Amino acid sequence: MVTASNGSLAFEHAPKFELIAPNAIVLTAGSIHEPELLLDTKKEIKGKDLVREIAESLSKSYRKMRLKRIEDEVLQEVGILSFDEFHRKQNLLHENTVLDLSKRIRDYDLKVVLLLGDVDEKAHLYRICEPGTCRSYDELGFCCIGSGDRHAEPVFAFYGFSIEMDEKKALQIAFLAKKRAEMAGGVGKITDGWILEKGGVYEIDAGTIRELEEIYNKEKGYPRSLGEFELKRNEIKPPRT
Repeated sequence: MVTASNGSLAFEHAPKFELIAPNAIVLTAGSIHEPELLLDTKKEIKGKDLVREIAESLSKSYRKMRLKRIEDEVLQEVGILSFDEFHRKQNLLHENTVLDLSKRIRDYDLKVVLLLGDVDEKAHLYRICEPGTCRSYDELGFCCIGSGDRHAEPVFAFYGFSIEMDEKKALQIAFLAKKRAEMAGGVGKITDGWILEKGGVYEIDAGTIRELEEIYNKEKGYPRSLGEFELKRNEIKPPRT
């Protein structure tokens, strides 16, 4: 779902995800107007295999993009083209101007949150957000981003989610969490899903999503048992570079 910042416009859009490596994807929440953030990261991670290196590259690209947006949207308002120029001219600017700019720089929000999923010897989850902070959710095993996160998170606790859980049960909990997230404004009704393995990334088949939807509607949101559905998936081939 794409939603205007003031909530005046919302429409369904292609899934906000990017296959960033053969066994890693990035999901995004917030603005979709920062495609170069992921493009920069793809260039940066060529030849890198460790998931931590990919996460750090995403964090680096995030900080770089944030600084560029601050230069464009904050500093240029007063005729300053870069941070270097701002630092050089601080002593020449009025104190109130310096204080105002410093506050706006500190409070600037890129309005983008990234969720990196990757698999090597085990599964990994990293959340990258303002101001470029990167945190691991490997031990918790789940991470919710976007406007519906506060509605989705309790579902994992309700069903006692753990990283040792059966794949189909874990998938159904994630699906139920997505449905609960739809209570929030700006969360679309269309559901997409992916499974990451060491050998590649797989998209969950539309027939499996429909079956989960039917179970959800029949059980009125909280099925008595989990994992009683047919799991079909389709491999996603990385684009040739």
